[in-house]
Amino acid sequence: MANKPKKNFEVNGYSYFKTSLTIGHDVNGKAIKKLFYGTSKSDAEKKKREYIKNMESGLKPKLGSQSLSQAMNTWLWDTERNSGSKSSTFERYEGIFRNYIKNCKLGLIAVSEIENAAIQKYYNELKSEGKSYSQISNLHKLLNKFFGYAEMSGYVIKNPCKGLKITKDDEEELIDDEDEVVETFTKEETKKITNNLSKDSKIRYIIMFALFTGIRQGELLALNKTDIQNDTVRINKTVKTVKVFDDKDNTKSNYEIKVTKPKTKTSNREVPIPDILKAELKRLEILVAKEKLKLGEAYTENELLFPSEMGTYIDAKNLRRSWERLLNKAGVQKKKFHALRHTYATRLFENNTSILTVSRLLGHSSIKTTEIYTHVLEDVKKEEVQCLNDMLK
Repeated sequence: MANKPKKNFEVNGYSYFKTSLTIGHDVNGKAIKKLFYGTSKSDAEKKKREYIKNMESGLKPKLGSQSLSQAMNTWLWDTERNSGSKSSTFERYEGIFRNYIKNCKLGLIAVSEIENAAIQKYYNELKSEGKSYSQISNLHKLLNKFFGYAEMSGYVIKNPCKGLKITKDDEEELIDDEDEVVETFTKEETKKITNNLSKDSKIRYIIMFALFTGIRQGELLALNKTDIQNDTVRINKTVKTVKVFDDKDNTKSNYEIKVTKPKTKTSNREVPIPDILKAELKRLEILVAKEKLKLGEAYTENELLFPSEMGTYIDAKNLRRSWERLLNKAGVQKKKFHALRHTYATRLFENNTSILTVSRLLGHSSIKTTEIYTHVLEDVKKEEVQCLNDMLK
């Protein structure tokens, strides 16, 4: 939190010791420092300790008197960032703040003066501008969390987000963001794709595994060899490319690949591996061994099931480029990699697999999410009820 005094500070021929304390961040994320001077190092440190003590005693400037933009920015960087949340979660919060709070009219109002009517009005304006239910809902979750903290800390009497409702169109459903559009490949398209997969290319084994297990891209790239046992793949992690901020200067950032927990508790699951994948995995093992031998000492030792040629995690952007090149080569209409997951679920439904089984295999948090495949479910229902014809025989 504090920086140790590095050198003496001289003014008008007199020497002082200087130390500093980070007391917040400006709207750009840059740290705001308060300086303390003393005739000695211990004197400067004493003044700083007294200031901290006064802050803890409630004598600090009240967050409630600051604008929402200022207060929320400080809360994000000083409290939420250090709360133990995932890097990807903080990145999402920072993006929501930057896009919807930092420079908006609501952000100019003092925290203690914001009423639920003002927030509701802002939500309605965003909806009229074409923002989706999901976007407004995510903003509401962040505001609710911030004002919950402000209420608990005594900065506001009541959380103004309580009781607010976000209207949604009838066709909008509370489903996974990645499942908002259900794209699938036909059996003919699937054959075109697999017929264009080279046994000497890593993309072949990645696509085959996704097609026959239905696991998400991030879950697939995070797999270790030890995650496959007894013809079953165990899914308990995912890999993401997240925005990481510089600790010294929060305006600077870079993107890093990080392994995190799956998106929900139900995403932790075990999925059986079809026989067709067993031979594919053996060929994959040989391909990886060749890559390792070719690179020698430069290869990064790991237990990844799908490592890059260097032995590291495969970058999602590189995978997307390879995927798009393959679809173009196969003459198949461009669809997201996630369409392989939808295709997996669709084929299961077409073979009369129960919705509960499919939901568990996909790791959905509820069966309602799995109901996005209603176009397939309706056909399955029609086939299943035909058994009633035999009731009187």
